[in-house]
Amino acid sequence: MRRLFIVRSLLLILVVGLMGCGTNNDDKENASNEPKNTTDSKQMEDFEVTIHVENGESELNVYATITYIGPEAEKNIYHGGSIFYFNIYQQDGDYEYLGAMNQPLLTTTLIQNEAHRVNFEEIKQLELQPGIYEFEAIANISLDSDNMMETALQIPVSTIKEID
Repeated sequence: MRRLFIVRSLLLILVVGLMGCGTNNDDKENASNEPKNTTDSKQMEDFEVTIHVENGESELNVYATITYIGPEAEKNIYHGGSIFYFNIYQQDGDYEYLGAMNQPLLTTTLIQNEAHRVNFEEIKQLELQPGIYEFEAIANISLDSDNMMETALQIPVSTIKEID
């Protein structure tokens, strides 16, 4: 009886040990060739902001979304030429890209619980060298066109991504 207990215990230990020896599919060689995506979100007041960094085989795709999650069916927001400033900071080097806006005041109507997407088009002109980068999107909005300063919101969100 005791011998049977020992054999079963050893067999259980062996099975559990073998389960821990699985393969890790997070390696750089992705057999399915699916894009490697990185996202991060932040919620402030009635808004959720998310940054998306997608690294496909041929190009890097970066965009941000803003979603109105408040009680009204829709909400007008006021902003410069784009809702977002996009910035890039290299973590293992000295590369830095700081976005700018120089266009007039615009109004965007956000529909409740519907993400509004803004693409970071300038990423296509930047030739990022291999490295580790922090990608940042800052939603820079106001809730009242007559009281821009008093109702201003800045909602930053960022994520770290390794570029091969």
